Amino acid sequence: MDTRILKKMRSDWNDRAKENAQYYVQNERKKWDQRDFFRSGEINVANEVMSDMVAICGGQRSPLDLRMLEIGCGVGRMTRMLSRIFGHVTGVDISEEMIRQARENTADLPNVDLMLGDGGTLAGLPDATYDFAFSFIVFQHIPAYSVIASYCREVYRILKPRGLFKFQVQGHTGLTRNEMDTWVGYPISTADANRLADESGFDIERQSGAGSQWYWLWFRKLA
Repeated sequence: MDTRILKKMRSDWNDRAKENAQYYVQNERKKWDQRDFFRSGEINVANEVMSDMVAICGGQRSPLDLRMLEIGCGVGRMTRMLSRIFGHVTGVDISEEMIRQARENTADLPNVDLMLGDGGTLAGLPDATYDFAFSFIVFQHIPAYSVIASYCREVYRILKPRGLFKFQVQGHTGLTRNEMDTWVGYPISTADANRLADESGFDIERQSGAGSQWYWLWFRKLA
């Protein structure tokens, strides 16, 4: 990976978090009411996680018995709701300022821990310890395929066998962007998705929304 990209990702997201973290996390509104902001996270979790519990839990396990990882936790907008569903939640973010605010917003949640990441790896997390990994409106901002690929390899490493990685990427390949843009990220084609799975060891269990901003991928670790 190009360390210049990782440094720029951290710098840009720290600047955004200091300017207006809630807006840059969820830019439907420039100014959020605190209750509405976290309610928006609850809605996203209901739509993208709770609706998928059969795939996540294998149809038999309780989510309270599962450990899950949220990549790009931001200020904890979805983390709070995720902590009500899963036994343990680890949130990772590249921005020190996002993590600082997330710690304030989740201080009352004993089953949540937060970690500052380097933007491309999950260094510090042990192998095969998580049942589920999730990321939403995060990878769509990552500027380089190599960084996304590194995350996929790392998620494969930290997931238990049969663990699921559900994540959303930017699938609109017609957007104008530059290689260092940390807002409009690298567009993932279906060929890229297959390559990501092959290179990291995952099986693509499902995908939807190819060619759009809301390109969802379900990667399963089979062994």
